[in-house]
Formats: sequence, structure tokens, C-alpha cells
Amino acid sequence: MAQLGRSLVQFAWHPRWLAFGLLLGAWHALAVYRDTRVIPLPSRVGVEIWSIVSSLDFLDDLGASMVRILAGFSVAFAVGAITGILMGSRRSWNDYLHDIVVFCLALPGLVYALIAVMLFGRNLGAPILAIALTAFPFVAVNIREGVVSLDKTLLEMARVYGAKRRDVVAKIVVPSLLPFIFSGIRLGFSMSWKVNTLVEVFGSTNGVGWQIRASFDAYSVHGMLAWTLIFGGAMLAIEYWILSPLERHFGRWRPTVEHVL
Repeated sequence: MAQLGRSLVQFAWHPRWLAFGLLLGAWHALAVYRDTRVIPLPSRVGVEIWSIVSSLDFLDDLGASMVRILAGFSVAFAVGAITGILMGSRRSWNDYLHDIVVFCLALPGLVYALIAVMLFGRNLGAPILAIALTAFPFVAVNIREGVVSLDKTLLEMARVYGAKRRDVVAKIVVPSLLPFIFSGIRLGFSMSWKVNTLVEVFGSTNGVGWQIRASFDAYSVHGMLAWTLIFGGAMLAIEYWILSPLERHFGRWRPTVEHVL
């Protein structure tokens, strides 16, 4: 029983929950101080979240958004991975593609969203195009850095000992690139859902972005925040239930560092 009590205390005092608690406390204090409809109380937003989630109707909009994000990010990752590998492995390719990637990084997602909606309207092509243009540079830059930082000594050793190319790729290249790949996935995926929300705001009849737009039109700040937090919660679930376990599994061979300094 004592062990259970200590476990509960440790769970409650975990830095993650303390950070959320401090954020909610600051939000509540600001809402009470300003006393305006523009800044709703956290409890009001919580009631709205429960109303949305309990009906299960939100799954239709959340599912529609996730389909668009996954389709667009799949294209972005494929293009970004190929671009990053070419840029990192050949100086000539880096010269060809560097400025294009930097230019794509510089443009805001809003521009891609508006262009995609004008070109494709409400079709699935709009979010795919917007997400691909927004996310692929982040994937490309990370994978390029991974290719550049490959241990050249290991590659030379593999060639000297006559290792097959598939073994070099599977046992040297891919394990070395994994941290950069996951970093690119995180950055690219986060940009994907942001620009997808913009596409749904301007040119969709369903999805989380469309619901945020509907709440905006109704001047329902608590509704906008509720849908935003639901979507953010879904992204956190993907991070903790999918990306982090995959990264730990594939990177289990890497030594861990407790302290840098």
C-alpha cells in the first residue's frame, strides 16, 4: 500500500504534469483577471471538450483530418527523404537543390494552403499538395545532415572487407540515419497538421480546421480552443504511443548519455 502511495505521488509530481498544472493555473488567473469572453476559463473549455468527445461525433472530423495529414505527409516524407539523400551524398545535387529547399522552408504554410485550395478546391489534392510543400523541406534538411555526418571510416571499412551494399545500408547507413529520420518526421508531421488545419479552414466541409472555422464564425472562443486541444491531444497520443516507442525500439542499440556537462 505504501509503495502504491509513493507511486501515485511520483506520478502526480512528474515534471510533465507540473508543467501542465502551471500552464492551467496561469490561464485561469489571466481569465479571472481579464474577465472577458475572449479568454474563457479553462473549466469552460473543459466542459466544451467533454461535450464534443462524449458525443463521439468528433471522430468523423478527426478521422477526416488524419487521413489528409497521413496522405500528405507520406508524399512529403518520400520526396524529402530522396531529396535529403541526394543533397547529402553528392555535392552537385546539393548545389542544384539547396536553394529550392531553403526557399520552400522560408515560405509560410498559409501561402501553400491558399495556393492548394485555389488549385484543387475541396478535393483531397489540396491538403496533399500543401502538406507536401510545407513538410518535405524539414525532412530533407534533417536527412541531408544525417547523410553528411555518416561515419566515413565505417563505410570505408565495409568496402575494404567486401560487404554487400544491402548489408552496408541495413547495418550502417539506416541505423546512423535513424535519429535524423525521426527528427525530420517530428518536424514535418507537426508542420503537416498545422497547414492541413489552414486548408480545412479555407476549403473544406469537414475536419478539425473546419470545426475551428465554424467556432470562429459563431464567435465561440471556447469552441475554438476545445477543438484545438482535442487535435493537440491526438498529436501527443501519436508521439507517445507511436513515434517514441518506435524510436526506442530501433535505437535501442545506441548508448544513452545521462549528463552532457
